[in-house]
Amino acid sequence: KRQTMKTTSIALAVALTSQLYAGEPTTTQPVGKTDYGEFSGRIQYLGMYRDFEISHGHASTLGFVLGYQSPEFGGFDLGFAYNYAATLFDGGNTALLANDDINVLNEGWLRYTLGGDDTATSITAGRQIINSEVFRADDYRQKARAVEAFQITTKSIPNTRLTVGHSIRLSNWIDAGDRWDFNDFGDVFGVGYDTDGITWMELDYTGIANLKLSGYDAYAWDVCNLVGTRIEYKICDEAAIIGYYRHESDVGRGVAHNADVYGLSFRQKVGQVTLESGYFGVRGDDLYFQEATTGINHPLGVSMMIRGCQFNEGSDTAFIKAVTKINKTVLYALYSHTWLDTAAVPFDCQEFNVVVKHPITDELTIAFKGGIADRDGKRGTADNFATDARIFLTYNF
Repeated sequence: KRQTMKTTSIALAVALTSQLYAGEPTTTQPVGKTDYGEFSGRIQYLGMYRDFEISHGHASTLGFVLGYQSPEFGGFDLGFAYNYAATLFDGGNTALLANDDINVLNEGWLRYTLGGDDTATSITAGRQIINSEVFRADDYRQKARAVEAFQITTKSIPNTRLTVGHSIRLSNWIDAGDRWDFNDFGDVFGVGYDTDGITWMELDYTGIANLKLSGYDAYAWDVCNLVGTRIEYKICDEAAIIGYYRHESDVGRGVAHNADVYGLSFRQKVGQVTLESGYFGVRGDDLYFQEATTGINHPLGVSMMIRGCQFNEGSDTAFIKAVTKINKTVLYALYSHTWLDTAAVPFDCQEFNVVVKHPITDELTIAFKGGIADRDGKRGTADNFATDARIFLTYNF
C-alpha cells in the first residue's frame, strides 16, 4: 500500500506541476540600454505540488520583476527592482508550499564607486541583493532575498576583497505570510523582540597559489554572533578540496546559544560532469543563520524540501551531487542521507533532487525541479515519504 502511495504521489507531482527557474533579478537581460540607463526584467510562471503523506497542496503563481539601473554620474549610480507575484490557482494548503502572493520593491539602492575594476571601492546604501557568505540571494521561487543595508566593499588591498556593512531589515525568498516583505531581524530569527540588525565583515584572499581563503563575522545584535571560514584548495584543474566551519554564540539579551557547523567535500570533474561529495554536520543548537532566514553558503547543494532537517542540532549529512550540460540543457542531481539521532523526533532521511533546465530561446527558459524524501523514524517516530515537483517557465527581457 505504501509503495502504491509513493508511485501515485510521484505521478501526481509531475502531472500537477508546471514552472521554470531564472537567475537573480540583477542577472536578467536588459530590454533597453539608453542614455538614461538600463531597463530589465522577467516574467515567470511557477507551478508547484507537494505531498508529505500527512498533508499535501498544489498551486501556481505568475510573477514579474521590473528593474532599472542608471548610468554612472561622477562615480554615482542607482538601481531599482520591483517584485510582484499573484496566485493563478490555489489547490489548498499554500502554507505547505510557502508560495503565496508578493508585492515589494525588492531593490532600491544608491552606490558610489571610486577607482578601477582592480582597485575599486564602492559604497552602497538601500535595498539590495547580496550574495556572499553571510547573506545569500537564493532566488528559488519568485524573488531573491534582499536586505536593507549600508555596505562598503574594497579591492584596493592586493589579492583581497573586503566588505563591511550593517543591515537593519531583510526580505526573504519565502512567499509565506509576510516573509517576502522587509522585516526586522527579530522577526527573521523568531526571537520575539526587535533588534538593531546585523553588522558584518567578510574577507576573501587569493594571494596564495591554488588556495582561496574566506573569513567572516556577523554580529546579530541581541541574538547571536556568527564567525566562520571557507577554504578551497585546488589540487589540479579538475579537482579541489573544500573545507568549511561556522560557529554561532549568543550575545546581548539573546537566549543561551551555541552551535558549530563542519563541512568537508571533494570536487572532481570527470569528462563533462562535475561531481562533489562530502559531509555537512551541525553540533549544539539549531542554526540561526540558515536557508529559511539569512541564507547559508554551504557545500551541501540545493535541497527541494530539506526534509532531513540538515540545519538542526545533532544532524549529520553525507551527500553527493552532479552537474553537467548536454548541448544547452543543464542537468543537476543531489542525493543526501541525514542522520538525526539526538532530536526529540529522531529519524534517518534520504532525499534525492533533480533539476533539468533548458533554454527554448535566448530569453525563454523552461525547467523542472523534483525531489523525493524518505524518513525512517526511530524510537517511535513515524516513517514519512514526501514528494516535491515544480515547473518554471521564465521569460527574461
